Amino acid sequence: MAIGVPAEGEDEPRIGLTPETVKKLVKLGANVTLRSGAGQRSHFADSDYGAAGAKIAKTDAEAVADADIVLTVRRPTPALAKSMKKGAALIGMLDPFS
Repeated sequence: MAIGVPAEGEDEPRIGLTPETVKKLVKLGANVTLRSGAGQRSHFADSDYGAAGAKIAKTDAEAVADADIVLTVRRPTPALAKSMKKGAALIGMLDPFS
């Protein structure tokens, strides 16, 4: 199973996965790809995610392109949604009323 985590917008400090959770998912056999800098506002460095077993992508599109599951806090931009592969599941709070 492939899991993708894009960066959130400038006004969102949270991230879809912590390095600790990445480590657990990788141990279960998941492939996790995270956008470079995605955890920065949550005080997690790319090196923390890399040490936990995540691959670091240069762009959001690259982070989600092959993902079976995309984890996000806020709803994705239209461009990000188009980058997701057909049939991928999107998991997040999504904030439908804003």
